[in-house]
Amino acid sequence: MKKLLSIIFAAVMAISACMLCAVPAMAADDDATVISPGATAITGPVLQVNGAVTTTDVTVTPDENNSSIITFTYTGEGTVTGWENNLEALGFVEGVDFIATMNEDGSYTIEFLTDEAYDAYETGDLIVNAIVEFDEDEEETEGSEATTSATTTTASTNTSSTSPSTGASTGAVAGGIAAVAGAGIAVLLAAKKKDAE
Repeated sequence: MKKLLSIIFAAVMAISACMLCAVPAMAADDDATVISPGATAITGPVLQVNGAVTTTDVTVTPDENNSSIITFTYTGEGTVTGWENNLEALGFVEGVDFIATMNEDGSYTIEFLTDEAYDAYETGDLIVNAIVEFDEDEEETEGSEATTSATTTTASTNTSSTSPSTGASTGAVAGGIAAVAGAGIAVLLAAKKKDAE
């Protein structure tokens, strides 16, 4: 009977320890992309302004009624004079695989006619470049900001033990594992002590 109890306690401790380790992985993360094994990650197109990659100056808006129609809008300083994409360089034919149109408001719409062309959009193979004309003052400002950010940006290492999106502490998880293991050991020692008496 006591051996059965010790096996049950050991199993409970192992399951508890595994569950404590899994808690941070189950925490909600708004920016997380879940990828199934063998699936292709959806990263979206590479957005550029005058050939320089941007993450803030071009917005991407899928059509509400047809997800294969995507509109790109330049939101930065200066005036949009045109748009470019690399779909033809990827082997797609305009009018057959996609239709690209510059709208009256300066935005740019691409309608993907084939799944292969849409896949280029989803996987990040598509490059959409806004051609923007700046006033002299704006051009100097844009250029100096780009140079400054390019020269001063360095990778930083997170040395804290707190997850930024959940606030969960790795120390608390480690402490929880130690507590479960300690409780299990105490129960086993108490059971052995009773056997000895």
